Amino acid sequence: MSNNVDFTTKYTIEAKFKIKGVVEKSDIVGAVFGQTEGLLLDLDLRDLQKSGRIGRIEVDNESKEGVSEGIILIPSSLTRKETALLAATVETVSRVGPCEAEIKLLEIRDVRDTKRKKIIERAAELLKKWDQNSLEHSEIEERMDAGIKIGEITSWGPENLPAGPDVESSQEIIIVEGRADVLNLLRIGVKNTIAVQGTQVPKSILKLLETKKSVIAFLDGDRGGTIILNELLQVAKLDYVARAPEGLEVEELTRKQMIKSLQNKKPAGVKDKRTTKNKKEVTGKDALFQKLMKKLKVKNQTPLKESLEKIEPGHSIGFNKNLEKLFEIPVGEIFEKIKNFKDTQFLVIDGILSKRLITLLLPMKIKFIACKNKEEELRVSPEITVFFF
Repeated sequence: MSNNVDFTTKYTIEAKFKIKGVVEKSDIVGAVFGQTEGLLLDLDLRDLQKSGRIGRIEVDNESKEGVSEGIILIPSSLTRKETALLAATVETVSRVGPCEAEIKLLEIRDVRDTKRKKIIERAAELLKKWDQNSLEHSEIEERMDAGIKIGEITSWGPENLPAGPDVESSQEIIIVEGRADVLNLLRIGVKNTIAVQGTQVPKSILKLLETKKSVIAFLDGDRGGTIILNELLQVAKLDYVARAPEGLEVEELTRKQMIKSLQNKKPAGVKDKRTTKNKKEVTGKDALFQKLMKKLKVKNQTPLKESLEKIEPGHSIGFNKNLEKLFEIPVGEIFEKIKNFKDTQFLVIDGILSKRLITLLLPMKIKFIACKNKEEELRVSPEITVFFF
């Protein structure tokens, strides 16, 4: 039966427990079965397990100084609503044998996400082979979509900067602003790119540039691109500068526009009117922050900006859509208390953005997250704007 359960499992309930006493795994499983029995007639654990709608309950238990703590995993093939009800039911367990117990849900994972990712990656691989067998080389480059090229993006250096696969080996390097720019250039076969991810140029990039014969900055044709260029000109040795047409961003250019922009690059010593006219404008992370606020159509930035400057170490601050402060709590408490502030749309964290937190925030339709850093290889929904301060 276990093979069938593994095959049909859609979700995994993950909960943590703390028990005032030394207990065995079997005691915990028994308490979960016993204390949830009869609470919801259609969701009796024993019946669900017999029918294969939930799998074997796994417990990771460690006892120390008279207290048992650990994780409970329950695989489920129920519907989303039924799985959520089951998770809430498990949280009602208050005792394991004679010992007081507390069980809190950590997350409900959709295990099919991993399968979907593998399917997409495999489909992209098959399509790439298909195109190679049926098209000329030039046509392949034209028709290759983002699903194929995204696999060629690498994470470079200690900051895990988005880059093309040839950024190390090529003697020429192209500096762009963000990941989407790297992806767009990959679509036309340009693989020697690296993104600075903001106006503050990482020191690792400066060292990389010293090893290259030619350095090109290819930036947006707007105010943000000018600000980044001004910063680059101050700290890095550039050979050429290429700009997107005025008002456009590199990530939205067509193949012809990108090629033309790169062909029209100018020596770094030749001043562009867009470079000089904004020289007195603010540079650094403030400029990026202002650019993001403009995209989000935020008129009064003051509450959010002040929170970035004055937030206490290890704390988090939440605001609603009008930037009215809803809470200020330690980051460690956000997992339990954020659900009490459903109107949160802007969040500032003096800490690291994790997959667990993103999973918790997605249903809340958060618009903006400011944080110190993020977990390696964490992918954030494009609906959420992330700012590193």
